Amino acid sequence: MDKILLPYQREALQGIKNHKYSVLLWCRQAGKSFLLALFALERAVAINGHTVIVISPSERQSKEFMEKVRLHISAIKALQIEFFEDVVANVLEAKFPNGSRIIAVPSKPETVRGFSGDCIMDEASFFDRGHEVYQAVFPTITRRPDYKLVAISTPRSKKDIFYYLWHSAETDPLWFRMKLDIYEAKNKGLAVNIEELRRGIKSERAWRTEYLCEFLDEEEVLLPYETITSCEEDTRVDDLRALTGEIYVGIDIGRRGDLTAIAICEKLGSMIYLRKIETLRGVPFSEQAKIIDHIAAYATRVAIDETGLGMQLSEELEQRWGTVKIKRVYFTARVKEELAERLKIKFQDRTIRIYSDNDLREELHSIRRVVSDSGNIRYEASSEEGHADRAWALALAVYALATEQPSFYVPPLFTGVRRQLQYGIQAVA
Repeated sequence: MDKILLPYQREALQGIKNHKYSVLLWCRQAGKSFLLALFALERAVAINGHTVIVISPSERQSKEFMEKVRLHISAIKALQIEFFEDVVANVLEAKFPNGSRIIAVPSKPETVRGFSGDCIMDEASFFDRGHEVYQAVFPTITRRPDYKLVAISTPRSKKDIFYYLWHSAETDPLWFRMKLDIYEAKNKGLAVNIEELRRGIKSERAWRTEYLCEFLDEEEVLLPYETITSCEEDTRVDDLRALTGEIYVGIDIGRRGDLTAIAICEKLGSMIYLRKIETLRGVPFSEQAKIIDHIAAYATRVAIDETGLGMQLSEELEQRWGTVKIKRVYFTARVKEELAERLKIKFQDRTIRIYSDNDLREELHSIRRVVSDSGNIRYEASSEEGHADRAWALALAVYALATEQPSFYVPPLFTGVRRQLQYGIQAVA
């Protein structure tokens, strides 16, 4: 079956077979899951009554991995191999006629216990509470000497479990250790236009981590990746009419080539949930005003950036909706520090939930605390793509929530004929 693999995938598969422990530091889109799905399938077929547990950062990624397993099973079934006729594969588990199973689970310490067999840790850098997961899952492979542990990931930080495994294995002969950046992947058979890829990814940090496989320092980062991903779950809601809690909105107005970002959050109990981030790039300013006005109608409170181009729009919103609902925020170094620290506390206390979005994750991670030679502190984004507009919009929404509640109820006001908007969230029909 290894004929379907690229040369570097065959090299990795052989290394995994020859070692009890393996750690693979690979770039994005190099076929990690495809390779390990094939390895899991081979082990399940070769060993009667065998279990392969596959741990991924989220249930969605667990399902994606099992989709690769089903892809291999379907291809083999097409060859009319009798053994595979009775294989049953569903969303998170595949069962084989010889009693073997492949089971996919998300990376939670409480869900990875109780198994014996091989363990695959897919995208291990992005595990929530990764060190606890590793401690919980390690006994899985200790019952028999032929059970294997495989950890594979792109790098994220120097504090997560994958970094620990990668560097611990450096001088240990029991471990198979393999690094594959995008250049080596291309040299060994991956069909990719690296120049085109490099021009498409604007963030230098993302390029170095995702494709050059570099572990970068997190010392001055406001929100490490592990803190961000620990607050990720499926929170997205596109229709504001479906929300039942109080709605808080943060708006970062785009300047020059930047986009305008609108973060829409819902408060339920002590938690705040990001329901959607609306982004407007190249949208006429007058049309942006209509979209923002429509969203403000649903909101309990709106915090809007009034710096530069935002001054006129924030003033018009305040005149229409009043100072109770509209909080105008002028971005100074002191104000950005307050916004950043409030947002950081929400993530550290895990009283915020956001949906998984790579652009938002990278922008949140790009905000850094910079201390000048004179001791002044400022927060700025290191992203080359922009000024972390989505992240600051979310920080403004959190600020809107933190602002003192009014002592009386202000119902949402709807006036005039409802409009169908060309951009953004559609108006109520």
